[in-house]
Amino acid sequence: MPGYIRLRLFLTCWIIYVAHFATDFAREHYLVVSIVEDHSYLLDKYFGMHADIFQNPPNSTVQGAHHGANPGISMVAAIPYLVFKPAVDAVVNRELAARKARGGDTASVTYADNRPNRVAFYQKVRRLGLDVRFGLVSAITTVFVMAPISAASVVLMYMLLGAMGLRERMALWLSLLYGFGTPVFFRTAYLNQNLGLGIFAFVAFALIWNPRGFIAWRTSRRLFVAGLLGGLAFLCDYSGALYMGLLGFYAWWRSADDKGLVGGFKDSLWYLAGTLPGILLLFQYQYASFGNAILPPQNWMAPVEWIDVGYKGVGGFSPELFRMLLVDSRFGLFVAMPLAALALAAPWLARRARSQLPAREAWVCLILSAVLIVFFSTVQYTRLQWVTGIRYIAPAIPFLFLAAVPVLLRLPKLLAYGMIILSVVISWSIAMVRSQGTVFENVQRVFVEGFQLPWLTVMTKLSAQYLPWFRGNISVLPIFALCGVMLYIVWRVEYPWRRLDS
Repeated sequence: MPGYIRLRLFLTCWIIYVAHFATDFAREHYLVVSIVEDHSYLLDKYFGMHADIFQNPPNSTVQGAHHGANPGISMVAAIPYLVFKPAVDAVVNRELAARKARGGDTASVTYADNRPNRVAFYQKVRRLGLDVRFGLVSAITTVFVMAPISAASVVLMYMLLGAMGLRERMALWLSLLYGFGTPVFFRTAYLNQNLGLGIFAFVAFALIWNPRGFIAWRTSRRLFVAGLLGGLAFLCDYSGALYMGLLGFYAWWRSADDKGLVGGFKDSLWYLAGTLPGILLLFQYQYASFGNAILPPQNWMAPVEWIDVGYKGVGGFSPELFRMLLVDSRFGLFVAMPLAALALAAPWLARRARSQLPAREAWVCLILSAVLIVFFSTVQYTRLQWVTGIRYIAPAIPFLFLAAVPVLLRLPKLLAYGMIILSVVISWSIAMVRSQGTVFENVQRVFVEGFQLPWLTVMTKLSAQYLPWFRGNISVLPIFALCGVMLYIVWRVEYPWRRLDS
């Protein structure tokens, strides 16, 4: 039965995450399309369509357009797009043929949005005949990459909490709180390397820790797979190098308990070996794209605001950026994830033997989070985080939640339930509205305007092109009802593959 609970938990999260899909076409999507359709890292066809796509400078030995991010999550997302590309081609060709038969777009292309840049972007991709393809690629990468990755992390959280000694029901509810009461809910809606990085690192952490031997693999295999995930985190973003390296030291530390410093170091070499594919693939991407295997993509990007600070916008520690990362009303960690504040007390509880989370693991969770926050307090582009909401410190979310759990459990019920309700309201609101305003404004809009779904909101704004017969707002209630029926089946129907009369 526990196995079925894990499957049901996964399906529950996957269904809800998919229902809250956002249509944003991020910079990572362009590389997905290029890898699958052109078997190339070049983004020349899309130059001018995203601010992060630039032409390589003259001092680069490789010319052409690329973007200023690591390719890891795009490489992962290219797999499902490759599978579904024939179906996408069929849908796109049919739609373009229908438009041609109508004589093209006879009316002006409209997008009822008050953000000029988004309107201009949509009008451009519509004229180029890329609107349907881009929409389908966004959907595929959410449904088959981000949603399953996040849902799997919820299942892992459930397993870890059980291995820490929590009762099954409590572990289940807390894992759901992680899935829907933290910004994991918000960030899952479209392809994003930051959350992917954090989840890959969190799985690596669980493999190294392995409380009560809940993963029945031999040490070498666990550490090698953990290394593969650490390398994948680095392949997703250069901030992943911090997690990759620190998790390597953690692997040494854990093994040294049983085998001493020398024996622990020998075991940690399995982790090091696992990181090599990700590191080498990143070097290959950089060499193929820029002619230099070592320098990061940011080294070659076109001049932008703050690029003159430090090295390409990465300078000294900024108290202002540190404050913004923690308490900015638009994307601050403690604003978007109030539960994160509880994590600060985790080592104190562990030292007093009042925590299910051991002191070492509590400190590892906090150190990994603190290092990431300090690092991005040196990166000037942190100021742009308001465009997409909490993002750069998304990798810390699973670690902070795990550290917060023992503290939450020791709070008075009134305070604990208040924190839980507040967290779910905030998380669900920003997942539904996804505005560029403050977190409070997102919550306010839900209470004033009612429940929303990001993709339905966009379809309402684009109804002139795709639903010309429709006038008004599209109700989310039928979608919620359908999800409710699906979730009832997931949890209440036993052995769904058997005959109805059995």
